[in-house]
This record gives sequence, structure tokens and C-alpha cells, in this order.
Amino acid sequence: MNKFMGSPQWLEERRKGIGASDSAAVMGLSPWRTPYQVYLDKIGEAKPWDSNPQMSWGLRMEPALRQFYSDVTNRPVRLPDKILYHSKHQFLLASLDGFTDDKRVVELKTSRISKGWGEPGTNEIPDYYVIQVQHQMIVTDFNVADVVVSIGGGVPELYEVPADKELQEMIIEAAADFWQRVVDGNPPDPVTYADAIQRFGRSAAEGIVVASDEAIHAVNKLRTVQGEISKLKAAEEEIKGKLIIALGEMGDTLVLSDGTKLITYKLSKGRTTFDAKTLEKELPEVYKKYLKTSEPQRRFLIKESIF
Repeated sequence: MNKFMGSPQWLEERRKGIGASDSAAVMGLSPWRTPYQVYLDKIGEAKPWDSNPQMSWGLRMEPALRQFYSDVTNRPVRLPDKILYHSKHQFLLASLDGFTDDKRVVELKTSRISKGWGEPGTNEIPDYYVIQVQHQMIVTDFNVADVVVSIGGGVPELYEVPADKELQEMIIEAAADFWQRVVDGNPPDPVTYADAIQRFGRSAAEGIVVASDEAIHAVNKLRTVQGEISKLKAAEEEIKGKLIIALGEMGDTLVLSDGTKLITYKLSKGRTTFDAKTLEKELPEVYKKYLKTSEPQRRFLIKESIF
């Protein structure tokens, strides 16, 4: 990965269109992001992008995966130094892990599990990655993408995905419709709890809304789920209590006869906390100086059942 990729300038430029990693989310096929989250990113209202350990490890693995591909195929891999744009559909862009002189997209992946990955050498890769590489082939006008993946830290495998013109037309249409939403300021519907909180949580809306049959069903289902959670929580506490009693004062680790650890119940260090009440009492002016009021946010409560 070159220095430009992942930089603030790169993140800002990605907001100018729909990238390959956005397409699966736009089409509702991403396990990580929803269309609404992509929309917030494009209008600059998403939470700052932050790498996690898995993503950081994937980036560290890229040079090794790239070298593996070159060794296996005898093709040198070129690294683009900028984001690529489609010649006609300027809202379509792509950041490639690499490409070859004979016009092949090279996509590098690490995966903890093998779900969705077929036999090496085939085009059987997870659906959301299919969308990603088809998007990249749209932007580059290449006819094949090679996907290199290390699953569970194992020896990399190589997959070959040919261009699918019918699927590419679907991607272009979905991206065009979505980008028009961005241009018009017309967000897609929230689809998750996190989406709903982000969309409506700071609204100052007041008043009464008569519940639809669907909403009534959802309320009743929520009550049922909460009841099941309470029962499971009580069962959890009871079982944990029995295990602590089994340890008692005889030890802090419960093991099998072969020494395999089952649970531990160790004495931890005391937690250091800030005594805000004492500060308020003894130094009220200092306390007030550092008070911070958060942005108002709506609070969700379920009322007593009448059914």
C-alpha cells in the first residue's frame, strides 16, 4: 500500500464518488456497513475512520501477498499512486491493491474463516468481494481480477474472477441511484438500530404517533426478547455463583483432571476512580469550569404492556 492510500487526502477524495468497497454496502450485501452508513461517509458526517487490529494486520500482509502473487504467476504487480475514476461514470472510483501489465486487477485479502471461499483457482469468493472486484473491473475496463487470500494465516490461495457484464450493469445502476441520493441530500432508509439512532437520535420531534400493526408486533416482540434476556441473565448469575462456590477459598482456577483451565476467579487490583462529588463540594468553581454538556439525544423506553 502506498503512502497516499489511507491518508487524510485519500479519505477525502473517496467521498467524491462510490468506491469498490462501497458497492457491496450500497447493494445491501456488506456484512460490515449499511447503505445509510455509506451515505453518512459521503456527506462527511460519518465517525472518523479508524483501523482495527485485523485491518492493520491485513495492510501489513499486503507486501507478502503481492510478492506471493508475483512468484506464482510471474507477473510484476504495479501499484497505482492515485484513486482511479471511470472514464464515463465519474461517480465510480477505485483504489487498487495492484494491477498487472496485461490488465489484470490484483486484490489482496486476509480472512479469519473460509466461509464463502471455494476451491482455489476458481471464481468462488464471498459475494461482497465479487461486487468489489467487479466494480474495480468496471473502473479499469479490465476483464479479469485475481484475488489472493490468506485464510486463518495459512499459505495464500489464488482465485480468478472474470468480468460479468450483467452484474456490472447492476452495480453501475445501483451506484448511480445511490450517488444521486448523495447529490440530492436524500438519505437511504436506516436498516439497523445503529442507523436509526444516528438518523433520529438527535431529533427534537415531539407528539403522538398511532402505532401500525407492524409497530405493535415489534413492541410485543421486543417485550418477549427482553423477558428472555432477563431469564438468561438470571440463569447466568446462578451458574456463575455455583462455580465461585466450587472454588471458594481453595484456589482461583478451576481445571479439568488434565490441567485444562475452565475458569479463573482472581483478585484484581483496585480500580482508581475520580471523586467528582468531593471536588464539587470542596472546589465548586473548579468543578463548574470543567463541566461539559453533551449533545441532547433521544432516549428509548418501552412502557408497561396493556395487552
